[in-house]
Amino acid sequence: MAARDFLRAGEKFIDYNDQVNEILYAILTPLGYQAHVSDQALQHIEKHPIASKHKNEISYILNNPDLVTPNPDNLKTHIFYKSSGKVLLAIAVHEKNELRFVSTMYDTEYIKGLKQNRILRDEFLYLRGGFKWKKWK
Repeated sequence: MAARDFLRAGEKFIDYNDQVNEILYAILTPLGYQAHVSDQALQHIEKHPIASKHKNEISYILNNPDLVTPNPDNLKTHIFYKSSGKVLLAIAVHEKNELRFVSTMYDTEYIKGLKQNRILRDEFLYLRGGFKWKKWK
């Protein structure tokens, strides 16, 4: 499990929906920034039945993703992907006011925007060696 940073725990921030959230902990990502996790994000993840079974893996996925891409709909948002058997999990990390935070986690069958050529392989922000990204195209 990745080490959780509680230095900013309890600090409030405004998310992309202009809702007040409270930081629980942060995780250092391979992109060099910390992604902050809030109770509100964890509650939202409960709406995604498959992903909610993996929410205790959020720290690990953010710290050890298989792939990180920009969201083709919002380039400030990064999507962290991790394959778990037959499931591909995705965690969206938004940025607002220079703070990066988890907004959701869900299961998916493809890498967002890749099939539609809205994102290209050379635009990947991080790719773990050995990850079979073509399987999820």
